[in-house]
Amino acid sequence: MSEDLNRPENPDAAPEGEAEFVVLTEEQKAARKRRNRAIALGLFVFVGLIFVTTMVRLASNYNAGA
Repeated sequence: MSEDLNRPENPDAAPEGEAEFVVLTEEQKAARKRRNRAIALGLFVFVGLIFVTTMVRLASNYNAGA
């Protein structure tokens, strides 16, 4: 009975400690690179928008208090 507890549910699964690696094609690598650049650009634009919004609000508060 204890042997059943140690047996993996999927007998075709790789044993623990052995990892499977995926080899990407050149097309997949190019797609990943484009996706990463799009994410980086979106993040940069978002941070820029937050920065500009913060500066505008700080300036309006500074001018209102002066």
